[in-house]
Amino acid sequence: MKKRLVTLILAGVMVCSLTACGGDKPSAGVDSAENTTTAASATSAETKSEETANVAGEDKSDASSVMVYYGWGNSEDEEKYTTEIYCPEGAQFSENTLEIYEEDGSVMTVQVDDEINEYSATSKMHWHRDAYNNEPTGYPIIAQLYFDGEVDAETAAENSGCSQTVTPLGFKWNGYDVVLIETKYTFKDYGEQIELFVGVEYDLDYWKVEEGTGEVKNLTTKALFGFDMYSYGWDELTQDKCAWIAGELFGVDSGVANPFAVSDEETIAPVADVEASALYGTWLERDSDWDNTFIFNTDGTGVLISGPEYPFKYTVSGDVLTLNYDDGDMEELTVSVSGDLLTMVDMFGNELLLDKQAEEGAETGETADIPTELISTWTNEDGTETYAFNGDGSGYQNYEGAEYPYTYKVLEDRIYLSYDNGSEDDFSFYVDGDKLVIMNSWVYIRQ
Repeated sequence: MKKRLVTLILAGVMVCSLTACGGDKPSAGVDSAENTTTAASATSAETKSEETANVAGEDKSDASSVMVYYGWGNSEDEEKYTTEIYCPEGAQFSENTLEIYEEDGSVMTVQVDDEINEYSATSKMHWHRDAYNNEPTGYPIIAQLYFDGEVDAETAAENSGCSQTVTPLGFKWNGYDVVLIETKYTFKDYGEQIELFVGVEYDLDYWKVEEGTGEVKNLTTKALFGFDMYSYGWDELTQDKCAWIAGELFGVDSGVANPFAVSDEETIAPVADVEASALYGTWLERDSDWDNTFIFNTDGTGVLISGPEYPFKYTVSGDVLTLNYDDGDMEELTVSVSGDLLTMVDMFGNELLLDKQAEEGAETGETADIPTELISTWTNEDGTETYAFNGDGSGYQNYEGAEYPYTYKVLEDRIYLSYDNGSEDDFSFYVDGDKLVIMNSWVYIRQ
């Protein structure tokens, strides 16, 4: 605030450097999984920086895709399980992905990261238990629930509440339906885990050696190929976001518009006009060491009390409050009013919350912000605790025969208690006829 000392703390931001990619993608799907695909050459960071200067329309797919092999451990027909994966717009292939790809011509695992939209996607293969020779060790929960419909005893002993939802996303890749698989489970004492996987089910050719005979058998089983999706920001990955990311990775049209794109209209928040009359009265800043108080009079004058007093004249235009202090200083703040809460944001982005102070009634002594239905004595159902709320803002709590006087005020749906012994308390409430409900669960009966 203008009249108080403000300490600004500048936080350093660590930015992870990732090799940039992106570029043109085919408008239709990639080659069939049964056909051999031609590996595109991933270029180094230095070459990519030069390619950004290419003229519009020039094919830059070699800077935006890598070849991934998703059938390791199967028969020798590796080309059948090699496909081109594309980098989503605005994301980056991990440096490790590109390093291995440049060396080997394909990778086992593809990882992309988007620092702006705060998500990552990592390619993953899940096979039916057959390909594990029916051994439960290493057989993940997502595969157990997807292929078997349940988890085995060993997994159940380590996890509880395992569940899975499979949602078709309405588009295909290489003829396979793309689905979103959401798997939830609780691992011992670590709370609920949620895994998001977007991919396809396909037939995997594999081989195994028969015990005893040593005969090599070529077999086929079900498998999943796709991407684990993870959000490392505050926003969750919605179904539309997962579908769009998967479409970008597979290089096909998901039918979903980029959910991360924000239009110019959306970036400009509409100004909420604040009427000057909404400010009339006395406002006390929360958590203030100096009990900072603003008083706005109906004639456009006011005063800031912060130890000393600073008289001012004020005007309101849209959501901007302008204070012209009598000593010549001027200050502009963005303000909003919601009931008895005034929010101010100063030029440094500091937010101040101020509560409107009740005006004393001229005759009854009752404060204007106390709901009349609250004024009564209330006792819980087993008779061990009583709250009394008088019309003048005083009252008491009686707990198991001991009485604790207090004063109180009401702000929207909360009661704030200041006990005579110096302690404080607050809780939400509502009145339903002759019942006072505290914190949505504790019921007290009107006496």
